[in-house]
Amino acid sequence: MGFDDESWFEGRLRELDEDECWELLGARPVGRLGYVDELGPAVLPLNFVVVDRTVVFRVSPYSVLGRHVPGTATALEADEIDEYTRSGWSVLVRGRTEIAQPDELPEEIRPRPWVEGRRTLYLRLLPSEVSGRRLLAA
Repeated sequence: MGFDDESWFEGRLRELDEDECWELLGARPVGRLGYVDELGPAVLPLNFVVVDRTVVFRVSPYSVLGRHVPGTATALEADEIDEYTRSGWSVLVRGRTEIAQPDELPEEIRPRPWVEGRRTLYLRLLPSEVSGRRLLAA
């Protein structure tokens, strides 16, 4: 069966409550971080962990994220999409990202970067808004 629009019914959107947003976010290891640098808005994928309803990730202090994200407004989006059923969910966390101290985090829950290189700068996204939506298949 192809993906022509006539073979599918439209799905329904449902807003997620904050508890469900955090539960879904905690189940995903990768999201996209939105920030602003000298060229304007940008979005980069990164792996993260959820700790006490905050989002923690590690970067190199000299990377683009290390130079532009600490102390600024950022947004993290994570999702899961099923193209076949045209269903899925998306969670958006907006807030301010601050430098975190690694000793504040137990070793077993610290984020472990997937890419090579030294990523010694721990950052924590402190949410001011958490929202999510689920697209239910028809």
